[in-house]
Amino acid sequence: MFQARRLLNSADLPIDLVTIRSTQDEPLATIKLPPETANAVVEWALEAATRVLRDDPQPSDAEVYKAARAMLS
Repeated sequence: MFQARRLLNSADLPIDLVTIRSTQDEPLATIKLPPETANAVVEWALEAATRVLRDDPQPSDAEVYKAARAMLS
């Protein structure tokens, strides 16, 4: 959820809107945003994390800023 927090920070939203906690079965992520905005955050975070897992560079600050502005419009 590091990437989700980067996006929220760039959008000037509190990063504590995204939390992760362990459960007995698996980690549970909570995003306290309206559904449309939460979906945008999840999509961004998954795309960014996938890039990192493929050993591609993580999204630049400029990419995060651009995604944050698109999410808010």
